[in-house]
Amino acid sequence: MNEIEIESIAEAYIGYWSNRYAADDAGVIQKADKSQYEWANDRVMDLTYEAPEDLWEIILVVLSKSPSNEVMEILAAGPLEDYLSKLGGVVIEKVEQQAKLDPAFANLLGGVWKNDMSTEVWERVQKVWDRSGWDGNA
Repeated sequence: MNEIEIESIAEAYIGYWSNRYAADDAGVIQKADKSQYEWANDRVMDLTYEAPEDLWEIILVVLSKSPSNEVMEILAAGPLEDYLSKLGGVVIEKVEQQAKLDPAFANLLGGVWKNDMSTEVWERVQKVWDRSGWDGNA
C-alpha cells in the first residue's frame, strides 16, 4: 500500500469516527450519516488480518493528525488493540520503541485493553503506556 492510499484511508477513518451524532433542524440528536466514510472503517478492520503492517502505518498516520478524543478512543480500543492482540509477540519491540519516541503514541497505548494479548505482551505495553486522560486518570 502506498502513502497516498494510507493517507486516504486515515482521513476517511477519522471522518467516519468523528462527530458521530449531530442535532437536526429541530435540535434532536441524530446519528450522523457517515456512509461516505464507511469503506475506510471496513478497510481498517480487514487490514488487521490481511496486512497488519499497513494497519500499523494507518494507526500512526491517524495519530499524527491529532484526532478528537472520540477517534482516539476508537483507534486505541479497536485497531491498535487488535494489532497487539494478533501480533503482539512479533511487534512489541516496535511498539515499545514508538512509545518511547512519541508521547502521543504512549498515550494512545493507554487506551488499549488486554483482550487476547499474551501476559508478557500486556505487561510490556503497561510499562510504556501513558494512561493520563484515560478512564478518569489525571
